[in-house]
Amino acid sequence: MTNLVVHVDEPAKVATAISNVQNFLAARPTSTVVVVVNGPAITTLVTGAWKPLQQTLPQVEIDACHNAMVSHQMTAAQLPASVTVWCESWTCKLWVTHIYGHNTSLSWLWLSLAN
Repeated sequence: MTNLVVHVDEPAKVATAISNVQNFLAARPTSTVVVVVNGPAITTLVTGAWKPLQQTLPQVEIDACHNAMVSHQMTAAQLPASVTVWCESWTCKLWVTHIYGHNTSLSWLWLSLAN
């Protein structure tokens, strides 16, 4: 089993992220995948852009950065119920602690689609 974190911070890269996750899980179906959405890409969580992934691969965890939501005037109530919102003290360290909380004995690959 392989574990993958996909980081997306640009709306234009959402389709690429979804495709990467689908291809990754097709090749490694028992893997765990978490998608971290922040920056301007946060707005795509309310447009339906992630719906294909959420419908076909509901086991993929999608995490939204609260700070990005605030900066784009969004609230948790606007997001699909399956999206996890990180609190305003969200940091990479906190998030990695959350990921390792899934299983501390596993290694994680990090795929960032950020510039």
